[in-house]
Amino acid sequence: MIYRIGYYNISSSSDGPMARPGSVNRAFVMARFYFEQDISFLFPYINAVAKESELHERPCLVRFVHKGVYCVVYPEKCIASPFNGHGEVRIFVEDLVGFLNEILEKKEEITPKFKVFQHVSVTDIITLLPKTNCGECGFKTCMAFAAMLSRQQTLPSLCPFIGRPMTEQVTYPVVNEIGQKISSVTLHVDTRESSALGRVGSVPEVLPSFVQMNPKTRVSKNSTLALATLPDPLTPREIQVLALMGEGKTNPEISDGLCISPHTVKSHVVHIFNKLGVNHRTQAVVWAARHGII
Repeated sequence: MIYRIGYYNISSSSDGPMARPGSVNRAFVMARFYFEQDISFLFPYINAVAKESELHERPCLVRFVHKGVYCVVYPEKCIASPFNGHGEVRIFVEDLVGFLNEILEKKEEITPKFKVFQHVSVTDIITLLPKTNCGECGFKTCMAFAAMLSRQQTLPSLCPFIGRPMTEQVTYPVVNEIGQKISSVTLHVDTRESSALGRVGSVPEVLPSFVQMNPKTRVSKNSTLALATLPDPLTPREIQVLALMGEGKTNPEISDGLCISPHTVKSHVVHIFNKLGVNHRTQAVVWAARHGII
């Protein structure tokens, strides 16, 4: 059991850029340091809270941006850039390791994000789009939408011109008693019956029963639309859990209130996060309040 992440052997060099391709930033100095232990167990938690995070399995690493610096964290080392000079490196490393230790300390309060980043080129994605720059997806151009979709920072269902997928699959993590992923199970979904094909305009006339019956839920046309256009709509139980989250209830309190196990509550919370595309409770509650769900 790791109680605190330590590091050693900080080095820096100015051998060339390591910034993300296409970035306007250019690395003058690149830093490297090593962890005193394997921290790969922490990757899903980093993936859940770090800015612009990307979790990769081959090779095993997590990429993210911390205070404007692009970081690539491997199980036993970290590479970061860009820095304007060597003098910035040690200060940044201490701050970054402090950030990682904060995640470690709050690990039990964070719902891990096991989603693995899978790159699809912008060129391939643009072939699916109308190239009319209609703006219905919320982006100014089809190219901008394709770029964000390539980085998994938006959803294909936001474009009303993308056709039905040929196949769909969902992958669930199998975790051990300490929340570490040990395997995964992938299920294939029949696209003829999948509810993950919601489109703007295809609003159901009847809301889930919980939304109708809960007096604390403000049902409106906007909330109906928000629920209908989610790639994978929330279930009545997930809406119930989300409403209790909006009241500031903790997982144990939700467990007691709904008479379900803490593990089941955590599963519901994970599903809510994945369906809303958020990383923590505050974002989920803000989304629900903004769309009149709670």
